[in-house]
Amino acid sequence: AFARAYNLKTHMATHDPNRLKPHVCPHRSCGRSFSRKHDLGRHLVSIHRDEPEVTSIGVEKGQRGWCDSCGKGYVGRAPECACHDIK
Repeated sequence: AFARAYNLKTHMATHDPNRLKPHVCPHRSCGRSFSRKHDLGRHLVSIHRDEPEVTSIGVEKGQRGWCDSCGKGYVGRAPECACHDIK
């Protein structure tokens, strides 16, 4: 159930096969595209996590990586995850 009609309308738009998908996966062999940037980010972390990162977002500048302990994706310096405090 949706509390507002707008939320239902927005949700239904995600099922429209003709909607724009401007956020394209940077992996050359993939070809997937997404209407929301958030969905592209989730795709990169869940699908391309273990693939070579040469075409991933931010890698050209050495900014993208994944935590070896918890698997969390990050851009920039390694995150300060709670898993890093475990000894």
